[in-house]
Amino acid sequence: MASVKDDLLRDVFLFMPSRLWMLILACHLISMAGLHAAADPATTAREIDSLLAADWQKHRLQANAPASDDTFVRRIHLDLVGRIPTYRETVEFLADKSPNKRANLIDRLLASEGYTLHLFNYWSDILRVLSKGTYPGDAGRVTGTAYAEYIKDSIRSNKPYDQFVRELVSAHGQVWDNGAIGYYQRDRGMPLDNIATTTRIFLGTRIECAQCHNHPFDKWTQMQFHQIAAYTYGVQTTMATYSPPFYGMLDLARKRREKAGISADDEVHLRQAYNEIVVPIKHVDVSYRAQSLRLPHDYQYKDAAPKSLVTPATLMGAKAEFSAKGNPLNSFADWLASPDNPRFTTVIANRLWKKLFGLGLIEPVDDLNDTIPASNPALMAHLEKVMRENRYDTKAFIRILCNTQAYQREVTRTEWPAGQPYPFTGPLLRRMTAEQIWDSFTTLINAQPDLPNLELRKQTDTFLANARKLGEAIDNLSPEELLQRADITSEIFRTNAARFKELQKQIAEARAREDKAQVGKFARELGALRKTEIRTANDNIYVPAILKLSSAARQPSGSVDYKDIEVPGFMPKDRSFEEQQQTAIFLAEAELKHFPTAQQESYLTFRRAMMRLWPRAAELESPAPPGHALREFGQSDRESVENANDAASVPQALVLMNGQMMTNILNSWSQLMLAVNRTAKPEDRLGTIYLTLLSRQPTPREQAAWTTAQANGLTKEDLIYALLNSQQFIFVQ
Repeated sequence: MASVKDDLLRDVFLFMPSRLWMLILACHLISMAGLHAAADPATTAREIDSLLAADWQKHRLQANAPASDDTFVRRIHLDLVGRIPTYRETVEFLADKSPNKRANLIDRLLASEGYTLHLFNYWSDILRVLSKGTYPGDAGRVTGTAYAEYIKDSIRSNKPYDQFVRELVSAHGQVWDNGAIGYYQRDRGMPLDNIATTTRIFLGTRIECAQCHNHPFDKWTQMQFHQIAAYTYGVQTTMATYSPPFYGMLDLARKRREKAGISADDEVHLRQAYNEIVVPIKHVDVSYRAQSLRLPHDYQYKDAAPKSLVTPATLMGAKAEFSAKGNPLNSFADWLASPDNPRFTTVIANRLWKKLFGLGLIEPVDDLNDTIPASNPALMAHLEKVMRENRYDTKAFIRILCNTQAYQREVTRTEWPAGQPYPFTGPLLRRMTAEQIWDSFTTLINAQPDLPNLELRKQTDTFLANARKLGEAIDNLSPEELLQRADITSEIFRTNAARFKELQKQIAEARAREDKAQVGKFARELGALRKTEIRTANDNIYVPAILKLSSAARQPSGSVDYKDIEVPGFMPKDRSFEEQQQTAIFLAEAELKHFPTAQQESYLTFRRAMMRLWPRAAELESPAPPGHALREFGQSDRESVENANDAASVPQALVLMNGQMMTNILNSWSQLMLAVNRTAKPEDRLGTIYLTLLSRQPTPREQAAWTTAQANGLTKEDLIYALLNSQQFIFVQ
C-alpha cells in the first residue's frame, strides 16, 4: 500500500493550484515526522506468520493443523464479541463459499456493538472498574457509572490506545465533563498505590515492592518509586458533595446558634438533613494541587536523608518535564504513552497477543524484567512496530492478529508448563471467562445478542442526567435558601431520631430472639420513616431547587418527583429512534419465523422482556453483586488488577440447575429452541442443537450415543443441559 506521503504527492495533480503549497508543506511535515501508513492487514498477518514459521523451523517444530470453519466461527465470536455465535450466524458462515469469508467475518464482528461490550469486560478487569463506587453506599457511584460509560464510549469510537491512556492519567475536572476521572477515583486518597497500579498496567512494571525498600528482585530503588510517584502525588480526589452553598449554610447556622444560644444538636440534625439532600448526587471531582512528596522517615539509603523532598524523575526512557506551578499530569501522561517509552508499546502489544493466543510472548504481561526476554524476540519487536505503524489502533491490531494463519490454527490442547517459552504453533486451549459464559447463555435466549439493551441504557442515561441536574440545581441555591429549606428537612430528622434508635434496638433484640416476624415489622416501620425523610427532602429542597434552575414560574401543586421536572440541557439521551429500530428488528424476526400476525405482538413482548431480564454482562453493574451467576463463574471482584478466576466449581453447576436461566434457555421462543423446534425433520434436530451450542455437527459416535439415550427416555432438554455443562461448551477451542 502506498504511503501517506506518496498519496499526497499524487494528489497534488488532482487539486486546484491554490492548494499546491498546502500539499507540499504537508508532505514535508510528514516526511520530517517519519510517519507512514500501515500495510494492509493481510500483508502484516503474513509477516507475523513468517516470523513464527522461522522460529518453528529453527526449533524443528510443526505448526498445528488449520482450524476448521466450525472451530473458527465459534472461536472468533468468543474472542471478538465475547459469546458463541447464534445458530443462524453459524449456518450462514458455514454455507458461505467466499474465499474471504473469514476476513469478512472478522471485519463484521469488529464493527459490531458486541465488540464494544466484550472489550469493556476485558478493560474492566484490568482497570478494576467499580460502577457502583469503591464500596457499598460509596459516594463514587455517579463517578463510577460515568467512568464505565467513558470506557465504553472510548472503545466504541475506537479511540487510539495512547490517547486513551493519556486521558486516564491526566484526567481532572468534574465527572459531568470528564468520566475518565474515575481512574483516580478508584484509588481515592491512595496516590502511592495508584502510581504502582499505573506502572503495572501500562508499563508492565511492578514497582510496589520499592515503596518501602529497594526492590528485592528487580532493579528499582525506593528513590525511583518516590520520584515517579511525585508526578501524580498532587492529584486531589475530593468528594463533590459539600458545595459552597453548603458551607455558607453551615456558617449561617453557626452564627444563628451562637446568637440565639441554641444547642449544637441543631447543627447535627442540619448536617444529617444535608447528607440526605446529597444522596442522589454524591460523586468525586479530581483536581491537581502542587504538593511536595517527601521520603519516608525511615529511609535508609545513602543517596538522600529521611524526609527529604523528592524531585520527580521518570523510570526509563526520556525525561518528563515537571513544573510545580503547572500541572505535571500532562507531561507525565505524554511520557507514559509515548512511542519512545521503552515499555509502553511492548505491554499493549503483548497484552492483546495474549488475549487472542492465551499466553503472552512475555510472561507475566504485567511484570516485565530486563533479564527475561520474549519467547520470540523478533516477533515481539515486529508487533511493537505494527502497533506504532497503526497509531495505537487496537482494533486494527486485533484485526491483523485474527487474520494470521497462526491464530486460525487448531489449539494446543496440552497444558503448557509455567515459565517455559511457547512457540505459538496455534492458540492455547482456554476456558471461557465468566463474562463469555454468561453472554453465551444469553445468546441462547436472545436471537440478536449484540443489540444494545436500551432499557438499561436509558436507566443509566437518566441516572447521570438527574444527578447532574440535581447537583447543579443545589449549587444554584443561595446559602440562605438552602438553610431555610434544610431547616424543614432537619425538623423531620429531629422528630424521627428517637424513634430510629428505638426501632434499631428492637430489631437487634428481635434478631437475637430469632423472631423474624418482629424483625420484619420493625424494619418496615424503619423504612417508612426513611421514606418520609426522602419525600420531605424531595418536596422542600430538590423540587424548588430544580424549578429555580429551570426558571419555572411556580412550584406545581401536590407532591412532584424532581426527576419528572424537565430542565433544558439536562435531559437524558433520546433513544426513541433506537427503540423503533429494535421493534422493527423484533417484528422482522417474527416474520422470519413465520409467526401468525396474532402471535407477533406476543413475541415482541417476549423479546423485550428477555432483553431486559438477560442483558449482556457489560450492561450490568461492574462487577455483578456477590451471588450473581457472573461471580459464581469467576468474575473479578475488581479489588486488584486482573483478579478473575477461571477455576470450575460446584456452584457453577447449580447456577443452571436451580436458577431461572435454564428455564428461559428452554423457552419455546428462545433463540435455541426456535432453531430446534423449527427444524423440519426430527432426525435433524440433534444437528441443530450441536450447531447452536458447539457450532458443529455431531460426530457419528455422538449420534449413536444420542440414539441410545433417547431409547432410555432422555429428551432434547436433557441433552441441552448436558452439553451446557460439558467442557466442549465451556472452553474456547
